[in-house]
Amino acid sequence: MKIVTSFILIFILFDFAAANHIDEFYEMLENPGTVAFNIKYTQTQFGSVFESVGVCYFIGSDEYFYQSEDLEIYAQVDQIATKNFRTKQVLLNSINNNNISLMTILSGNKKQIEFIDKSNRDFNYYFVVTQLGFDGFFSFNNKTGLMQSLNLNIGQNHLISIEVNSIDLIDDFSMPTLNVENFDIIDLRG
Repeated sequence: MKIVTSFILIFILFDFAAANHIDEFYEMLENPGTVAFNIKYTQTQFGSVFESVGVCYFIGSDEYFYQSEDLEIYAQVDQIATKNFRTKQVLLNSINNNNISLMTILSGNKKQIEFIDKSNRDFNYYFVVTQLGFDGFFSFNNKTGLMQSLNLNIGQNHLISIEVNSIDLIDDFSMPTLNVENFDIIDLRG
């Protein structure tokens, strides 16, 4: 009996160690419903640091809503609206297929990224955005297998990271309406 129990334990540990957390993550995003990430977004560029803590709701393919104390971001297929409560401005912009952002990658879009195998990856899954010369990695918790962070190196002195504090699945969520009352609108759509 002791040998069988040891074999089962070894099998479970091997199965967990062999799990491909990145595939499991993308499968979770493909399920119906909305995935809500409680995140801390950090962007470092030429010595300046911008941080935002909020919730990002991934509703469907190329559709997400981010909400924090200072910002709301509405992204739908080919348009993005950023509502900045500090500056009282709404920035409207078009998204083309060549644009890529950490939120786009986090939402499950992997059209422009290529995963690369690095030895001793220790629950990190490295990728490159060949077309743009960017690289980054997903990091997963070695005990739970849940995603901890997503990091993107855009170039010299420009790093973006998202720390994931929790992930929740929501059955009924839809994109909120963008209210632009009392906000200046900057429309960059061409």
